[in-house]
Amino acid sequence: MTADFVQTTISKSAERIFSTEFTNAADYDAIVAEITGADNPLGLASVKLGNQSYKTYIGYFDPSTSKMNGKVQVTTSARSDYNAAVAALIGSTEMKTAFGRGDTAEASEIDTDATWNVRISAMLGKDRFSISFNRKKMVISGYSLETTKEAVEAWADTKPGLN
Repeated sequence: MTADFVQTTISKSAERIFSTEFTNAADYDAIVAEITGADNPLGLASVKLGNQSYKTYIGYFDPSTSKMNGKVQVTTSARSDYNAAVAALIGSTEMKTAFGRGDTAEASEIDTDATWNVRISAMLGKDRFSISFNRKKMVISGYSLETTKEAVEAWADTKPGLN
């Protein structure tokens, strides 16, 4: 005789697509910090900041033609490493000379080349779920109680960047 699977929970997902994507890293990080902080406004328990990825390109431009002569991809798993790499590459005279033939370099933060992704796991009451958050949308997944979605939604409604 074989063992049967027995349903233990019903898992739901919901997403909120923002009207404007995040272009300001500080605003994005403030939302993540609020959700994961000890005094999070949702009263979440067992909050764990999980997988993170941050990616952009640093473009190097010829100052006389404004033509991009090269670019370097930055991909990290922590915001602090991302910020340090972007600052170092933008500030590098050697890179600007090698690729840009001058002194112009910039990060592509306000276009499709830049991606920021964070996954947070938490519990609200006895309902365990995840929040995936990027520049364009927030996804709540794995929740079983409608009250969990309603609580996250009510909180998100108070944040201008999440509307």
